[in-house]
Amino acid sequence: DATTILVVEDDPILKNLLGHTFSGKYHVFFAGNGKEALALLKESTPSLILLDLMMPDMDGFTFMEHIRAHPEISMHNIPIIIVSNLGQQKDIDHAKSLGAKDYLVKAEVSVEEIVAKIREVLSVVEAQAGESEELPQKQVQEPIPTQGYKEPSDNVDQPVPDVQKTTETPEATGF
Repeated sequence: DATTILVVEDDPILKNLLGHTFSGKYHVFFAGNGKEALALLKESTPSLILLDLMMPDMDGFTFMEHIRAHPEISMHNIPIIIVSNLGQQKDIDHAKSLGAKDYLVKAEVSVEEIVAKIREVLSVVEAQAGESEELPQKQVQEPIPTQGYKEPSDNVDQPVPDVQKTTETPEATGF
């Protein structure tokens, strides 16, 4: 059950670098823009999405808005890490308001830092999943046998009839 990462990035050099870096660590698939990424999400659910914001056809903001608007995708709560050249606070705030777990500015991070951030986000997600699995389960009580049960009557002063016990011996049952 390998961790799967969807990298949504239009820069071929960065895609190649990330693909090489993730090789052997993660199962990685790539999309060159938000439209391609949405098509891939219909086929499988990655463990994490690494998302650029400035891309042709469909940018990262629009991609996240589409995820939010489609419960069949958003219900999976796939963590999204933004890796973008956009570094203004308004862009960071907007991405986080759309559900990004973290935001990295390309010019300020190394590939090793991206990998470290992926590990951090995935470990938090796994810990949260573990907590939800450890919630106490509701105890299921065995049903009370009702054979021979009679509804209580208004006349509680009547004597209780004797109950005959039968015991079977192993010889009698053939066991």
